[in-house]
Amino acid sequence: MLAVGRSRLAASSGLSLPKLSAIVARAIARSGPLSSGAANAITSQATFAPFVKANLPLLTTLVLREYATAAKKTATKKTATKKTSAKKSTKPAARRRTVAKKSGTRRTATKKKTAAKKKKAAPKKKKVVKKKKVAVKKPGIRVQYDKAMDAPPRRVSPYNLFFVEASKGIAAGVKASDRAKETAVQWHALSETDKQAWKDRAAEESIKRKAAYAQWLAKQNPVDIAAANNARNRIRAHRLQKGIKGSTSIARIRDDRLVKRSLTPWIFFVKEKIQTPEIVALDRREKLKRMSELWKATTDANKKKYADLAAKDAIRYKNEKAEFEKKYQN
Repeated sequence: MLAVGRSRLAASSGLSLPKLSAIVARAIARSGPLSSGAANAITSQATFAPFVKANLPLLTTLVLREYATAAKKTATKKTATKKTSAKKSTKPAARRRTVAKKSGTRRTATKKKTAAKKKKAAPKKKKVVKKKKVAVKKPGIRVQYDKAMDAPPRRVSPYNLFFVEASKGIAAGVKASDRAKETAVQWHALSETDKQAWKDRAAEESIKRKAAYAQWLAKQNPVDIAAANNARNRIRAHRLQKGIKGSTSIARIRDDRLVKRSLTPWIFFVKEKIQTPEIVALDRREKLKRMSELWKATTDANKKKYADLAAKDAIRYKNEKAEFEKKYQN
């Protein structure tokens, strides 16, 4: 039986004789009723053969069952080993895939870098540099002082002559403001006869200065005198704006060769009304205030007379200016 079983089982699964006999022994040991009888029958060959023939069907089922359980265990062991080997084999594959992914990302990164380099390597557009406009500085007030011309004075006041003489008797270390106060006190302390003497001296000195002024003016070009007067007007306006004292002392240079500006209707109205008894009796501020009130009260029909005089004077100014430029410009 063992030979037949071995041939069948060995053909199907390749079992060796020791393994087959171990399976038979295990099957007999696990069967309850056969195990006790098998122990006595195995002692001699004469008793063992009848025992196997008597229990052949039961023995074959037991052996086959034992073999099946043995084969199942071997199969589970093989699958377990295959799974472990598959896991071991899959881990490096996964690593390779991750490596491939990294290499792929590196490739994409290098592609992006090369593309970026290509973009950078593209020729840059030339920037159109706009030329900044040079800010031309307007001439300052100092330029106006240069144009204003230093004209000699035409007259002198009695107090100015007295101030020059009285300042010589004051110590040099005294401030200018204190010196002016002291000379003013001395001037007010003079009698009327002493003041009249200074007035006579001033009149004589003014005659001399007017002659010197006329000689200086004859040597000047009227065009330069006109430019100097414009500069003096700007200086006076600047000093008034800044609140500098003595702004009204910057007077225009008087020259009869210059063209007189055209007058406005208001000026013609003032010239007419300023000699009336109503206006003559008032002081300077009240005169201007009263004349402005009269001007506002005048109707448009009465103002037309002064507007016509202003229009005629504008034509006069235009003609005289053309003659002046023709005569003195070149």
